[in-house]
Amino acid sequence: MKQFLSISLLLFILTGCAEYDVENEGVFYSYVDHNLNGVKKPLEGADPETFEVMDNDDYGKDLHSVFYKGERIPGADASSFEFVGDLFAKDKFRVFYAGDSIHASSSRGFRIIDSYYSADHKDIYWTTEPLHVCSTNDFELIPLDSNEHEFERWATDGCWYYLRHFKIPSDDYANVHLYRGSAGFAKDRNWVYHLDRKINFIDGERILDTVDVATFTVSRYIECKDKFGCINPYHGREPCDP
Repeated sequence: MKQFLSISLLLFILTGCAEYDVENEGVFYSYVDHNLNGVKKPLEGADPETFEVMDNDDYGKDLHSVFYKGERIPGADASSFEFVGDLFAKDKFRVFYAGDSIHASSSRGFRIIDSYYSADHKDIYWTTEPLHVCSTNDFELIPLDSNEHEFERWATDGCWYYLRHFKIPSDDYANVHLYRGSAGFAKDRNWVYHLDRKINFIDGERILDTVDVATFTVSRYIECKDKFGCINPYHGREPCDP
């Protein structure tokens, strides 16, 4: 028999909201799927008597388990789990970003830097990825240009430059030039880089024999060239657009 939607579930479809419902028979997570169908998903094993929705209502927990958007977070310690801010949460062991454990993180000394970057007593993290910085004390975000989004923010620890979790692999830090607002291009006196690799190589394979560092420029987000012609950072030389 075709089931009729409850009024609350119909509201989720119309508004695009999602939330936890605590009922006598259990705990449910109601949301709208990709086909705009209202879904009311039971949280297996969740205890309605101890379940609580946290300050960020994507997170919820009971006496034994923690959930993010209706999915149980593996390994989370419910007794000490708390929402910290933005998408970050922590328990007595580690830190979480959007429901995923931040790799090798510690809740000791944890602090939020911005919506993507965070720190503990030993490292800096971009979402869930550790940066393995040379100094947490010297880590800083480079102020955004007018054409940059927070997602594209560069950072430095005084030894290396980073874009998101990618480390520019230059050993000539003092002479690194960043191409702001690009897809992650940088150069020093000897090499051009795309994110965490020299632009000449991808997956260990050489795709460019020569790049003229002095004349290398970036004209658009991912369009670049030197005096020898245009470059595709994933495939090598290519014809320039008319």
